[in-house]
Amino acid sequence: MKLPDLTQQPILYIDGTPNEDYPLRILRAYRQNCNCMWSETTTGGEPQNPLLQLMNEHNRQRAEILDRAIRLLEAKC
Repeated sequence: MKLPDLTQQPILYIDGTPNEDYPLRILRAYRQNCNCMWSETTTGGEPQNPLLQLMNEHNRQRAEILDRAIRLLEAKC
């Protein structure tokens, strides 16, 4: 089975330099990957498949959680 298209390429690697910004770099990379949504291969729009729709919705929910975590860590720095 061919997988549907993504709306953008995911981030595969981050800078692993061990410094104080490392946790934020990890969270920001995961957050950016939440923008990678499954799209309808033929139209480029929101997929009609209920499973893919659910996966996109879970991506949006993860993005909200990561946004809150990033704001908390940025406030402490």
